[in-house]
Amino acid sequence: FVYVQHNNLYLCGVTCKNSNIALILTYLYQLTALFQDYFTTLNEESIRDNFVIIYELLDETMDHGLPQSLDSTILRQFITQEGNRMADDSKSKPPVALTNAVSWRAEGIKHKKNEIFLDVVEKLNLLVAANGTVLHCEINGAVKMKSFLSGMPELKLGLNDKVMFEATGRSQQGRGGKSVELEDIKFHQCVRLARFENDRTISFIPPDGEFDLMTYRLDTQVKPLIWVEAVVEPHKGSRIEYMIKTRSQFKSRSVAN
Repeated sequence: FVYVQHNNLYLCGVTCKNSNIALILTYLYQLTALFQDYFTTLNEESIRDNFVIIYELLDETMDHGLPQSLDSTILRQFITQEGNRMADDSKSKPPVALTNAVSWRAEGIKHKKNEIFLDVVEKLNLLVAANGTVLHCEINGAVKMKSFLSGMPELKLGLNDKVMFEATGRSQQGRGGKSVELEDIKFHQCVRLARFENDRTISFIPPDGEFDLMTYRLDTQVKPLIWVEAVVEPHKGSRIEYMIKTRSQFKSRSVAN
C-alpha cells in the first residue's frame, strides 16, 4: 500500500501487484487537491459531511484501477456539491469534454473580455558552508497562468532555452540576453509535446482558469538573495550571546517573499 498524509487524514492506495508507485502517488496528491477544491477544507469533519459526493468522485476518477479525469472544472459539470440528481438514461451523459481530444477544456466558453495572465515563480535552494562558500545551488520554477479566453484558442510560448539556441545555431548573446538550460521539465497535459521536442516551442490550448503550465529546475550558480551572518559570543557560566545580521542582495526591481 501507498499513502499520503494531509492534516489528520491518511489517503491510502492499495495494489495486488508491482504497480507504478509514481502513478499512485500522483493520483493521491491530485485527489487531495480535488477534495480541497470541492470542500475548501479537507479534514475528518468534511469527509463525514460529504461522503456521498466523495463516493461519486472516487467512482469517476478511478475506473478498473486506472486513474481517469481529475480536473475539477470538468467534474463539476455533472458532480455538484448538492449531489447527483436522478435523471433519465437519455439525459445522463458525461460532459463532451471527457471524450474530446481536448479533455481539459469545455466547448463554448465565452468571456466578455479576453485576458490571460502569466507569472514565473521561482524558489532558490542554497546550501552554504560555515565560511560562506556555496556548496549547492538550484532553482525550482513554475510558470503559472490564468486564462480567460473565449472559444478554443491555441497559444504559443517561446523560451530562451539553451537547447533551442544550439539546434538553430543562433547566438546565445543576441539582444543582450542569455540562454538557460532547463532540467526536469514537467508540462501540463495541454502542451503539445511533439511540437516542443521538434522546435522547442510550447504550443497549447489552455484550460479555463488558473493552472501551472510547466515546472522546471535550474542548476546554476547564483549568490544568496539574503545573506545571514551569525556571531556567537560565549560568556561565563551558561550564558551565550548570539548576534544575527541579515541583508538582502537581490536587485531593487526584484521581489522576494
